[in-house]
Amino acid sequence: SGPPDLSLPFPSPTPTLLSRPLPLCRAMHSIARARSVFRAAPRLLPAVPRLGARCTATSADNQLYPDAPSPLLEFSVVYTDRALNHMSSPFKKAMNDISDMLKEVYSAHKAVIIPGSGTYAMEAVARQFATGKKALVLRNGYFSYRWTQIFDQCGIPTEHTVLKARPIDALKNVDGRRATKHGLSVAEGGGLWEGDLNTQQQYAPHPINKVVATIEKERPGVVFAPHVETSTGMILPDDYIMQLSKAVHSVGGLLVLDCIASGTVWVDMKKLGVDALISAPQKGWTGPSCAGLVMLSERGTDAVRATRSSSFVCDLRKWLEVMETYENGGFMYHATMPTDALVQFRDVMLETRGFGFKKATENAWVLGDIVHKMLCEEKGLVRVAAPGFQAPGVVVVHTNDAGIAGKFAGAGTQIAAGVPFMIGEPEGTKTFRIGLFGLDKLIDPQRTALQFKGALDAAVPGEVSQLLSGYIQKAPWTVQAQ
Repeated sequence: SGPPDLSLPFPSPTPTLLSRPLPLCRAMHSIARARSVFRAAPRLLPAVPRLGARCTATSADNQLYPDAPSPLLEFSVVYTDRALNHMSSPFKKAMNDISDMLKEVYSAHKAVIIPGSGTYAMEAVARQFATGKKALVLRNGYFSYRWTQIFDQCGIPTEHTVLKARPIDALKNVDGRRATKHGLSVAEGGGLWEGDLNTQQQYAPHPINKVVATIEKERPGVVFAPHVETSTGMILPDDYIMQLSKAVHSVGGLLVLDCIASGTVWVDMKKLGVDALISAPQKGWTGPSCAGLVMLSERGTDAVRATRSSSFVCDLRKWLEVMETYENGGFMYHATMPTDALVQFRDVMLETRGFGFKKATENAWVLGDIVHKMLCEEKGLVRVAAPGFQAPGVVVVHTNDAGIAGKFAGAGTQIAAGVPFMIGEPEGTKTFRIGLFGLDKLIDPQRTALQFKGALDAAVPGEVSQLLSGYIQKAPWTVQAQ
């Protein structure tokens, strides 16, 4: 009667047990002793095969998982032996390295990491800066339409104005050529001909003088713009951004620039007057998709400290506090960090710095020149972005072939099919998109282009009109930073 003594492996024998035949009692007693010994003896799990590259700072004493990335045995309540702990010294170092390099590359005052993806950073910035205010959005395609989606879903600004990219006069001039049949025949399905011009238009950003006039009239609290629009391959030149920031600041507003698809065409925040710059690891930084990145100017930092987010997990001010805690030698938990992926991100950032941040930009333009010429001069395809606004890292061209992505896949190459622009484009507009992101592509642009050329020729057959080496000269469409 009464509970058994839990300090013992098993309760003391009861009269019922002792009343059983002696052999049975001895047998059960032997089993109990065996269980007690088994529980007391240390058990070593068999070695688990290594799943991938880990942080070099590991614990030599971890017999549970010899490849454990943390230098301390992992008995916290946050991670397992196979993940790097957010309190560990290697992760503290990684956070500081990431912050230092982001501030260096973008001329930023502060750098913030938000677990998730670039879209998480977009929502975090929108909630921090635009809640209860008037906003203005420059929409150059589908992924700047995302600002409107975020606003409408979350009810963030009091109102927002959208200024859309506009088509140029495609019936008179296409990439500087008369709109005549060029390149492949209609039967070959890849060229340009008169009947396509209603759906194969080129687009330019909203005229900057009209944007400035709208800002002066409506006085928005925040202006959101895409540096490079992924759906159209459109880039905003430096001069355009500088005029934009000057107008925004003149009415006391903030400029937010989405640079997720900018690749290695780095933006100098101080020079261009950008208050918040949004990026992510997986494109220009060659890293894993694991977080959104927000770089802040001094003005942007002050605005973060003076406002309160309407989100808990996407609280930009809280994530700024997290980064500053790491910069001061400590650690902080707000939500679980993708520690291993961030270390991988840091490592490839160091690799990019070793290659040269400036060289990465230069080679991005070289590679963009080559691929633009391949698609548009050799194949006769029409770019979506108008001359003067064509990005090097995202090349988007019109097509009449709904199965073009499958043809590239058949040639061993993954491309991206087109998406709606959401800027009033004609029904039936079809495009495909080529991404030229990643350090591995930039190390040798000619080799990269040669590899892409094989798939292009298979998907869009046609006779090569020039040698590959002839594509190195700068194309007249490029918009180099001033």
